[in-house]
Amino acid sequence: MRAAETRDPPMSLDGFLAFLEDRPKGERWELDDGVPLMSPQPTRRHDWIQVNILEALRQHRRRNASPWRPSGPSQVPVPGAARTVAPDVLVAVDDGRDDLCITPAPLVVFEVLSPSDRPRRRASKLAAYAAVPSIQSVVLVRQDRRSVTVHRRSTDGGFTVMTCTETVDMPEIGVTLSFETVYDDTPLDR
Repeated sequence: MRAAETRDPPMSLDGFLAFLEDRPKGERWELDDGVPLMSPQPTRRHDWIQVNILEALRQHRRRNASPWRPSGPSQVPVPGAARTVAPDVLVAVDDGRDDLCITPAPLVVFEVLSPSDRPRRRASKLAAYAAVPSIQSVVLVRQDRRSVTVHRRSTDGGFTVMTCTETVDMPEIGVTLSFETVYDDTPLDR
């Protein structure tokens, strides 16, 4: 990620949302300690995996009349910080609002990991997700190999890690995704 510019004082969430309105469509930004950061362009493999997850969740929602709606990417404000995170896919209760570019209370978030997502960056994002009390699970999906981990909210407010083998279980929203679905029509499809 690269910073747009150094800010003194730091940019507020409202200022960041106004900043986003003036940016070209397709750019992906996050607010980190009051500084807007631009995410690198995702690979095609990243996009294919993201779309697979989003389509599977949408199909589940339609079949089961689920009260939640998948979307992505969307800005998630981190409480008490001049920061947002923008997961690739998220699931939130459908509140009927379609005019917002933020999702303040997602239930489950998905990150398709990029080569630029180093351990320190992942740890920072997981800490930000842990600060959002509504998030019950963070699903990290690798794009370089078939590997998915779920960071599920524990009773102490942190996350416990579960490595998935062939399915990704999300009881919080009543969904199980197979690896075949996640990696369908990609070079990792078996």
